[in-house]
Amino acid sequence: MSTTDQTLLHRMQQGDETAFGDIFSHFHKRLLMEAFFLLQDEQQAKDIVQEIFIEFWNKQHWKNIHSLGAYLGTAVRNRCLNHLQSSRTAEKRRAAYEYLTNGQHEAEDAHTHTDIQKDNRLDQMRVAIDELPEKTAEIFRLYYLEKKNRHTVAGELGISVNTVKTVLSRGLKVLRSKLK
Repeated sequence: MSTTDQTLLHRMQQGDETAFGDIFSHFHKRLLMEAFFLLQDEQQAKDIVQEIFIEFWNKQHWKNIHSLGAYLGTAVRNRCLNHLQSSRTAEKRRAAYEYLTNGQHEAEDAHTHTDIQKDNRLDQMRVAIDELPEKTAEIFRLYYLEKKNRHTVAGELGISVNTVKTVLSRGLKVLRSKLK
């Protein structure tokens, strides 16, 4: 760890709030550029860097940090990668949900007639989900409607993640056949 890092961390441990300001001004621009490079979204990059600094300030356990640059850089990189993964997962869920509700991918500029059909498909989908076995329907609601990830669903229901995957896969096949 550089002498500057050691000094800044020591000052923070002593309760010197200006040390945090020095750390912020020393690393902020670099972290922001790294986050923007990964995300290609300026506002999201700013939000993530801000969250990292807030968490760093709240951490209050700075003894295990050997390099401020490495610690903060890794935190930003991991948060950005998690955000990207979460975005991809949300997009996959949206596509799956759209497939279920529309039966096929329809153009976004659909007319009123198509909107009515879409509403009918949504009603059909809800009825079809209600006809699934109770546990399967519950897993579908948690995963697709409440947008919880598989691990969260598994934890809430006291089942394995593989069980959630299997139930979702089998349930989708049943729903597709019912909605054709």
